[in-house]
Amino acid sequence: MLSVVATNLLAKILGFSREAIYDGRYGFNSLLVGLGLGFYYSPNPAFFILLFVAALSTLLTTVAVAGVLQKYGLPYLSIPFLIGIWATLLASRNFEALELSERGIYTLNELYATGDNWLIILYKELKQLPIPELLKIYFNSLGAILFQFNPFSGILIAIGLLVYSRIAFSLSIISFTAAYYFYQILGADIQSLSYSYIGFNFILSGIALGSYFLVPSRSSYLWAILLVPGLMILTSSFGSLFEIIQLSIYALPFNIMVITFLYVLKLRHHPKEPEEVVIQQYIPEHNLYHRISSKDRFLHYKPVAISAPVFGKWYISQGHNSSLTHRGEWKEAWDLVITGTDGEQFKNEGKAVEDYHCYNKPIMAPADGTVEIIVNEIDDNLIGDVNLEQNWGNSIVIRHEHQLYSQISHIRRDSFKVRKGDTVKKGDIIASCGNSGRSPYPHIHFQIQRTPFVGSKTMDYPLSHFITDHDGLKNYRFFGYPKEHENINNIETQSTLYWAFHFLPGQLLKFEVNKNGQKHIESWEIKTDYYNNTFIEDDKTGAIAYFVNDGKLFYFTQFKGSWDTLLYRFFLGSFKVLLGVEKELEVKDRIPLHLYSKSLLRYLHDTIAPLKPMMHAEFRLSYEEIKASIGEENVILRSRTWLTRPWKSDREVHYELELKNYKLHIFKFWEEKIEITARCIN
Repeated sequence: MLSVVATNLLAKILGFSREAIYDGRYGFNSLLVGLGLGFYYSPNPAFFILLFVAALSTLLTTVAVAGVLQKYGLPYLSIPFLIGIWATLLASRNFEALELSERGIYTLNELYATGDNWLIILYKELKQLPIPELLKIYFNSLGAILFQFNPFSGILIAIGLLVYSRIAFSLSIISFTAAYYFYQILGADIQSLSYSYIGFNFILSGIALGSYFLVPSRSSYLWAILLVPGLMILTSSFGSLFEIIQLSIYALPFNIMVITFLYVLKLRHHPKEPEEVVIQQYIPEHNLYHRISSKDRFLHYKPVAISAPVFGKWYISQGHNSSLTHRGEWKEAWDLVITGTDGEQFKNEGKAVEDYHCYNKPIMAPADGTVEIIVNEIDDNLIGDVNLEQNWGNSIVIRHEHQLYSQISHIRRDSFKVRKGDTVKKGDIIASCGNSGRSPYPHIHFQIQRTPFVGSKTMDYPLSHFITDHDGLKNYRFFGYPKEHENINNIETQSTLYWAFHFLPGQLLKFEVNKNGQKHIESWEIKTDYYNNTFIEDDKTGAIAYFVNDGKLFYFTQFKGSWDTLLYRFFLGSFKVLLGVEKELEVKDRIPLHLYSKSLLRYLHDTIAPLKPMMHAEFRLSYEEIKASIGEENVILRSRTWLTRPWKSDREVHYELELKNYKLHIFKFWEEKIEITARCIN
């Protein structure tokens, strides 16, 4: 405790990050150094001076090591502890004022002084229990992590580990068991795992690589086992070297193996499994369930959202890898037309370009950018003719980002509203659909590419925020690839939805909550954190719900705090809201399981989830009612959530949101025995 307090005070005095101090980033390694010194020496004035100096040097080492490794996106783990404890123990051999500790040498005397004869009897009885050797060494190794070299401390730590994470607990057993039997296969001294207490290296490595820095999965579990032989070699080789200077290797093999393996994974050209944790949730189950939830949600997500360059509903007449012209280097492109109720592209006989529904329709900028190239000297073809010499026809190329361009072709001559070098905003009208180039009938050719030339090789890049309609089945896509023969239209935001969910930092929301006839007031405030993430905070409990609003979609990403709040119910009921209204469309999503269920069944599910997840929390939202009159506009949204399991699904929980005059008006929630109605009063 003294070591941690001294470290954090020194960090504050030196002006280091307050957030890092509160997160324990500086105190963790000093804690281990303090535990180590407390094990070796008895407290006296000289010891406390040494402890303070060790805390200071460990703090400085932590900052230095972190500064180097974090440049490569690598953790510094307990390297500062190793440097601090080794340096202090080597130096302390010359300090005669220090007194060696006798704790752990005369065990029975210590037990008698603590609890009289009954504790000695209990100790002897427990020692005689027929516990397998593997478990004894396992518990000894767990206890050694905190310099407690006995199985009873290991049992307490194992219980704490089980409560903290079922995945981490199972990996601690799996990785240690693998090491135990590998020692036996090679004929190595298995007792070294117990007497020198280095078995925790296998436990820590298994947890770190199996579930903490890597998303828990079959692959991460497999690698946690496959790396055991290499870890054993490191343990044996460094153990022999450190015996010469009479020092323990502590967690050195764990640090080397974990940091090296993570660094190797970062050098992959095509990352697959095992998959690194992108946003650390600090608990393996949370890392896993967030990844499962995000896998579909952000499957094709890109930082730059590019939409189809059209307004209204269009038909994909030719998609990626089409049997017609979208082949080879130009396979990732779309051709778009407008069709009538019977699927026809034209009126009358379709002999003139003006007969086609899409002809002369406006073309929109697909994303913010700068106009790089405009081609505008090619006449439209007669219907059925093609211009093979000027294949692309009139075209525009827009730069959106470094090595990210979009090209739109077959544009009508002299219809451009922009010039080369102009800055465009997403949705700006830039030209009109035509029939120039290799185009037998009016349509738009749209592709995304890495280079700023007309006819460049296409690149595999998804479109964002669109609704597909195929055989009457509507589906909203956050990011994805519309397919050939699908109807597609971009999201048109609805004003009340847009402004009701347009939460700004500093905004206050107050609700009168009626819970089964009892009323109370709850207040929320919109805030941002250090990383400019926006969240809603409950003033009373401090619960927070992180959200994103990109102008087309409002969705929550994380919840922290009490579930017994209106904010938590709002988090579930508004988990994903499309800010445009489309009849007969149901917005779908999956809520991370750990943010929906705390049941015993879910905790049991944690143990198998990395291998085969069998429980999911489902979310559905529909647009039930829109009323508009002079000076007033109402929108009612209804959503439901439920838990799915292989054998059955839990009852649905229902939510209703009423938006009135561009604001959140009433929020309702009900299930079997609970009904809550919250009215926004500010």
